[in-house]
Amino acid sequence: MIATARNYDVICLELRNHSSQLDNPLKKDLNKLLADIKDIITSDKKIKASLDTLLLSQLFNFRVKAIKWLFQDSEFNLTEMLDEVYPQVEELKKNPKLEVLAENILFALRCNRKVVDAVVATADLSKENLEINAPQLPTINYEQFISAIALGVPDDAMAQKIIDWTNSYLYIEFVTVAAAIINDEPQLKISDKVIKELAFIIADAAQEYSALATELGILKLRSTKQSFAHISFDNDFIKEQKKLADLGLDDYSKNLVN
Repeated sequence: MIATARNYDVICLELRNHSSQLDNPLKKDLNKLLADIKDIITSDKKIKASLDTLLLSQLFNFRVKAIKWLFQDSEFNLTEMLDEVYPQVEELKKNPKLEVLAENILFALRCNRKVVDAVVATADLSKENLEINAPQLPTINYEQFISAIALGVPDDAMAQKIIDWTNSYLYIEFVTVAAAIINDEPQLKISDKVIKELAFIIADAAQEYSALATELGILKLRSTKQSFAHISFDNDFIKEQKKLADLGLDDYSKNLVN
């Protein structure tokens, strides 16, 4: 069992840390995924474009299998799952090349923690309930998921937001694993340009993840007691949230330089 694999947005990172404990089919899928991530960060192509066309579906498919396996074979405490990821990311900051990237990953994990806390507060995620329902979890692939959202959500704009929100945590997963690979395998000699692109991707993904979670009603703004089921947010709201987050990251970067 892998008791430490508790953060949904970094399942690949945690399973990479404990690959020797995986079932053979899952281990094979993980090794293929890690190899493909390594290929993307060592190629001369734009990372985001390669990720969108080559890896998002693979990452989604692996996560579905991994979550189901973890539910059946591991003990979960969702309220503590992020706490065990922070130390590993903090270690990345000791590498000068990865310091800003590591801060952006921590920013993404903080965004994720807010969503996790909101979900835990409203859902029955007890160990007993997970053990009962885990065998019934469907195994779907990325294409089936997209089709299900498109057909099952009558509002096209809302359907796209759900897909974008899902993709944003896939970006977070990708960058977090890529950063660990870069740190653990210095022989790859990843350029500063690639590291900066990774930092931008995860900062942007974290901002969108948090903003869309608010618009979808998963997160609640502290400044209001109204029900978000009766309030609609447009694209200007998301852009404003991202602008505020960008300002915070820019201030941090300036502090690093000064």
